[in-house]
Amino acid sequence: MTYKQVRSIIAIMVASVLIVLSACSSGTNEGGSATKAPEQPSETGKNQEPAEATDPLGKYDPPIEVSVIGTTGTNVLFAEGESIDDNIMTKTYLDILGIKFTNKWVTDASQTVEKLNLAINTNNIPDITKVDLTQMSRMINQDQLADLTEAYEKYASPLLRQALEYGGDNGFAPAKKDGKIYGMPIPNDYYENVAIMYIRKDWLEKVGLQPPKTIDELYQVATAFAEQDPDGNNKADTYGMALDNALGMGFDGVAAAFKAYRAMWVKEDNGQLVYGSIQPQMKDALAKLQELYASKAIDQEFGAKDWGKTADDIGAGKGGIYFGAFWQPLYPLQTTMTHTPDSDWNAYPIPTAADGSLVVKRPNNVFSWMVASKGIEHPEALIKSMNLWAELWIEGGQYNDLFYKDIQGSEKYQGKEIHQYAKPYFFDDPGKNMVIGQQFKEAADKNDGTLVTHPDGIWKWDAYKNNEPNGWAYYKYLLESEDVLAQYGDKFIHESFLGAPTETMTKRLANLNKLEVETFTKIIMGKADVNAFDKFVEEWKSLGGDDITKEVNEWAAAN
Repeated sequence: MTYKQVRSIIAIMVASVLIVLSACSSGTNEGGSATKAPEQPSETGKNQEPAEATDPLGKYDPPIEVSVIGTTGTNVLFAEGESIDDNIMTKTYLDILGIKFTNKWVTDASQTVEKLNLAINTNNIPDITKVDLTQMSRMINQDQLADLTEAYEKYASPLLRQALEYGGDNGFAPAKKDGKIYGMPIPNDYYENVAIMYIRKDWLEKVGLQPPKTIDELYQVATAFAEQDPDGNNKADTYGMALDNALGMGFDGVAAAFKAYRAMWVKEDNGQLVYGSIQPQMKDALAKLQELYASKAIDQEFGAKDWGKTADDIGAGKGGIYFGAFWQPLYPLQTTMTHTPDSDWNAYPIPTAADGSLVVKRPNNVFSWMVASKGIEHPEALIKSMNLWAELWIEGGQYNDLFYKDIQGSEKYQGKEIHQYAKPYFFDDPGKNMVIGQQFKEAADKNDGTLVTHPDGIWKWDAYKNNEPNGWAYYKYLLESEDVLAQYGDKFIHESFLGAPTETMTKRLANLNKLEVETFTKIIMGKADVNAFDKFVEEWKSLGGDDITKEVNEWAAAN
């Protein structure tokens, strides 16, 4: 099972909690852009007052019909008497906006991409569709999408702009062509894929060590976890640090200390975009990972384990250091307590270099977009429906009480993951968890739950104080994980290529990515010398990497 697959079904395990799952900065910091993106101004929304008075929630009378795609799955549950075609949210949109959403087709989540690709090929798409970057690029080039520029300028509400333009308007960059907007970004939490270091507190106490701050201290702690039987079962069955065969956040958590950033495009001081995986500092990062593996500090079988299997190991108490996202106390860390009730995890910043410096990798937090088919009679219906979701979901919205108290807070919808009913499709408030985290910290410091005022934080604080299911996880990720992200401050390296896949990427990137993962894995496991990195760089360039680099920089020069 992959990270993305598990990330999409966490809702099965945590009732009524959102675990949703870039900035091209103007500043630079040690080889790349590293500014505090949430404070960047947006160009998309700048100086774009509506040309005429418009109502962001203006109701259609008579109502209009808008077709979308219905998605089912084990985590999409409906209250008695309701269905994917007729439920509390479809009624809410009809009552407030006069929009009747209909499903052009309904498919299981596992088949949605395949079904949509076929629809794109035959130009049989719904009025409004959720697409990924490759799909949107195809549809723009095939002239299948409506121009949403005017609709966004005239109808987007302040709350919607707050969400879509958080940290700047980089989510719009891939959706633009010739200055026109063809897609609305679907934001996740701004720090969705920023690495945090989680460590078994009970294991640290068992081996008598402090939480590691530097990469060398990480080596010491990880080795002790592998050698000193921290679980006390008199078996050599533990390892220090988790890593999976996709080389995810475990890799990033170590590599950042060397200012090495795998699988992302980084802007250099001269303005050129370079591929992080082939930069010289990556060789140093691989050497340290090889050293960790040789000392058995890293799971010796990581090369055969995907993200899901690695998560299972963590839940079973096999590893003591886990690099993951802010939300991962919900899964897999919480499952460790099922296996070992007296276990505990604490969150810490990832290790620094020996000199204490650290610039953290922040990948994009927008993976998909909402688009409208060309010829749709009311393209502004997409914007209006997104406005309504913002007013329901985002703090300060005029319909917060309707959603959080009357709907989500009612007994009828307990455990139903009601946010998944959002129309046309769910999107998050990217800064929400940081706000709630700050409120949790104040409430914990003063032992005063009334200081948690965010509507999506109040019930999570109550769950923690009442020792309800997931209460521990809410406390950990909203207080500890968010505090770590706050400690990072503005020290981020952001993805600098925000465009659609280039011509050579579509032809060669899959093979180049495979070569990268295979080579890096062999080096880490000691099956190849670290100097194999130099040969990899040469092959990467000759097999299409140089052409991709040229295309990426041509995009950068034009944007």
